[in-house]
Amino acid sequence: MLIPTAFVKLPDESGCYNGEVVMGGTVSQMASALAQLSHCKFLGEAHYQVSHTTYGAWSPINGTGSRLHVLAQVRSQYKGYEYNFLYQSTAVSSKLAFLFSYAGERGADEPSVKVEARSTASNSYTGTVLDYGVEFTNLEANGYNFSPDSFAFSGTVLNYTPSNTTPDLIIRPLFIPSSNRGELLNIKVTVQDVALSGFHIYDVYEVEVTP
Repeated sequence: MLIPTAFVKLPDESGCYNGEVVMGGTVSQMASALAQLSHCKFLGEAHYQVSHTTYGAWSPINGTGSRLHVLAQVRSQYKGYEYNFLYQSTAVSSKLAFLFSYAGERGADEPSVKVEARSTASNSYTGTVLDYGVEFTNLEANGYNFSPDSFAFSGTVLNYTPSNTTPDLIIRPLFIPSSNRGELLNIKVTVQDVALSGFHIYDVYEVEVTP
């Protein structure tokens, strides 16, 4: 069914008391209101704050979070680090957009971030890959200078079902197959020469999606 996007008034309260016969226009109003709630108001989102330290190459000063201090570097254990963020999808979670904040260091390797979607049916960390996702390259990096956090966003446009077996270099949202919608998902994020400070996941609202 098509989901109305404009405000739909609920039926008159007196017509919905226990024992009342409900039919016709009243049923239609209630159905439209419930459809709006399930397709808009109840869409999911998740927000993760990530904190770890950076260190000064020629100084014992440490900074908390991903923000780099003067003469600071991304700690070596975060050069190729893997994060696993759990996300409870809904029945209409066909696309997942994401936004992350970070600080990058241009060292021996190019700063990059890979994001993919996995099932948690067998194991939260090594479940079946649902979408090999995307890889952000050429991220902003500031060497050893003071670096405020930068941001990157997946966008919300996805007009095809991905068939990739490696991360796409074209930035896009993650695609969730219909058989996995409503399940607990693992959004796997792998960074290279990047200190992550926040990761945010959102359902992309689609008016005509039917569970």
